[in-house]
Amino acid sequence: MIQFGFVGAGQIAQVHAATIANTAGATVAGFYDVTPDRAEEMAARFGAAAYRSLDELLSNVDAICVCTMPQFHRESVDAAAAMGKHIFCEKPVSASLSDAVAIRESVKRSGAAFMMGFNFRFSPAIIRLKELADSGQLGNVHSYYAIRAIWLPHPPPNWRTDPRFIIGMTIESLSHDFDAMRWIVGDAVTAMGKVATTRPDLDGYDNLASAILSLANGGMASFHQSWASHVAVNHFGIIGSRGSAATNWGPVRWRLDGDTQDRIIPVDGRPEDSIDSHQREMRYFVECLKSGAPPLPGVEDGVGTVKISHAVLGSSRTGQVTPI
Repeated sequence: MIQFGFVGAGQIAQVHAATIANTAGATVAGFYDVTPDRAEEMAARFGAAAYRSLDELLSNVDAICVCTMPQFHRESVDAAAAMGKHIFCEKPVSASLSDAVAIRESVKRSGAAFMMGFNFRFSPAIIRLKELADSGQLGNVHSYYAIRAIWLPHPPPNWRTDPRFIIGMTIESLSHDFDAMRWIVGDAVTAMGKVATTRPDLDGYDNLASAILSLANGGMASFHQSWASHVAVNHFGIIGSRGSAATNWGPVRWRLDGDTQDRIIPVDGRPEDSIDSHQREMRYFVECLKSGAPPLPGVEDGVGTVKISHAVLGSSRTGQVTPI
């Protein structure tokens, strides 16, 4: 049994602890949080131990789930890597690019397994969209796009609106979308973006963002995201030289040149499609630890998304196209 420890005992830790508790070959072994009461509450819920220090937790587990605020990921990853512990890190890998690069170096030196928590890669709709892109049937990618607009105001108590910890939507939430893009159509080389906020009282809390990226393959990618939309929209798509495809988390609809109606790729036709994406990613991580296969998305993917986020933010400040 792979003994998992948790650094941070908040909401996302509850999600990942529940998935590990239902994953064969793994068990929830312990929690550490800067607020000891939270670690003790979670430990009692999962029949695990509560630890009063990070070092004590690391000494009693095989792997950790880093579930703290992004600004504190580096401390946990550096300590775990130095002890050769395997690491599952919630997105984004860090708040700053300098921390992201330092985390990459720590992971490389350790040789331990490292996986980013980008669960979009385990969503049936995103998997089908990638499979279709990889098949070559759509031709060259002219455009990839993602629109995610939801109502997510983060009322207190919530670290996202706490002035001490704010990093904003472009770094935190858009990291999912940037990773999905990189996975499906490849990396970007430049960014043009604009971010804004409906909360001018919160410095750094961007909850509206639009961005256009130039792709390494010569195409483009566009994004619009909001935590302030009263109407929910979720849409992903590819426009190619021979065909186009789109999904709203449901079946993938696509057409090729000459088609007069949509072709449909279902997202419920495989046994694993009924499994929650968080459960799927954790089962995959455990299997990688057992087999020795390097898990993906890895640390390079974490760094790649932080680079894009900061390029978009930089472009918003200067009004200029920004290299990634």
